[in-house]
Amino acid sequence: MDSVPHVQSMSAQKRYMLFGLACSHVLLASGEAYGWTALRPVLLDDGIFDAATPGDRAAKMNSVATMGIAANALCKFPLGLLLDKCGPRVTSVVGAILMAVGSVLMAIADKNDQHTLMFGYFCLGCSGPFLQMPCFQFSELFGARKASAMAYLITCFELSTGVFWVFGELHESYALDRRTLFFGYMGVAVYCLITSVCLWPDLPYRAPPPPPPPPPPAP
Repeated sequence: MDSVPHVQSMSAQKRYMLFGLACSHVLLASGEAYGWTALRPVLLDDGIFDAATPGDRAAKMNSVATMGIAANALCKFPLGLLLDKCGPRVTSVVGAILMAVGSVLMAIADKNDQHTLMFGYFCLGCSGPFLQMPCFQFSELFGARKASAMAYLITCFELSTGVFWVFGELHESYALDRRTLFFGYMGVAVYCLITSVCLWPDLPYRAPPPPPPPPPPAP
């Protein structure tokens, strides 16, 4: 336990920088799988599953969404084991790699290749918690304000479901296709990978210990 980093010697500027980066990870990459409703029109405009009948097309689209959302929920058990054993840096790196793989697969998959699209969205769904959970430890940087810091991170997660809404706006405004959007999103994965490798700790931060109690009054 003595090797777990304390934060007493860390400057305020570094604390806020690390927390800002953690918020950006959560905002950009933690809950995008839940934004399927906004992504669906982009995929339909791109001709995804256009060779299928209307009923089969809807079923295939739902199967892709289900894979991503289920992955986001079910990956948390192995994620917890990895986070406990290997620490925040390794866990976040795994999440960034999953995000990059998922983005590439969603970009290059043939429009009627259900399995590649399902696996790509599965990887995106898994990547969210792997990037989000290592960020919670940064709330320990703020001691008595830990609850406020955690609230900011949770708010960023809620807002992250709007990533694919941005996809939709870019698609409508600039006619960006699926390939361009997901290759662009891979840039977020590279950003998360670089910041995780360079700045995330191998062991979680912990808050400074409480001050010792005052000595008892002299008799």
